Amino acid sequence: MLVIIDPVSAYLGVGKVDGRSATDVRGVLSPLKDMAEEFHIAVIGIAHFNKKDDIKSALLRVSDSIAYVAAARHVYAVVEDPEDKNGKLFVKAKNNLARDTKALRYGMSVKTVGRDSRLNVDIDAPYIVWHPQHVEITANEAMQAATGQTAKREAREFLLERLEAGAMKQDDVLEEAKQEGIAEKTLRRAKKELGIKSRKEQGRTDGAWFWELPPKRESWPPS
Repeated sequence: MLVIIDPVSAYLGVGKVDGRSATDVRGVLSPLKDMAEEFHIAVIGIAHFNKKDDIKSALLRVSDSIAYVAAARHVYAVVEDPEDKNGKLFVKAKNNLARDTKALRYGMSVKTVGRDSRLNVDIDAPYIVWHPQHVEITANEAMQAATGQTAKREAREFLLERLEAGAMKQDDVLEEAKQEGIAEKTLRRAKKELGIKSRKEQGRTDGAWFWELPPKRESWPPS
């Protein structure tokens, strides 16, 4: 038998238990553990990562108390795939039985599962597509890589959107990026990868610096 609690914080009750207190959480989870042992059932609790983005430990990012991961025998994390923005990694963050550094990679697809005769349209449903090969990575490594890749991808998208209409003053780009929460170091790495050029305003010794996208390359063969 399997019991799934989604999210596990709902099990605590509204306003009855302090989810940040290890003592309170442990006190609520202990009876649940005892019930699982007595009736020989499995319990899966689903939780969200907390907002502590500066912490790169997967275990310390689970909800607001370490008591959740302390009570569990296995902890799995789902993070973005640093090598594929459309993919995810399902990676083990804790294993009481054996060390495991292999993660599973998956993506989403859609297929037709039927047809609505009344509306005369196909019925499409999403499903998970698992990659056939394991990924050699730990939960902490995956989280660190995903965080870095996500930040750089956001910086790239920001630059492409802002500079699509033409060159912009460097100071304006940096200021807007700061307001968007994009670090200047990350922005400059994205600028280099995109081949964005810096040029100084012509005709003035004290002219401002501008950033502009490189000219688009013609496709081959021509369309």
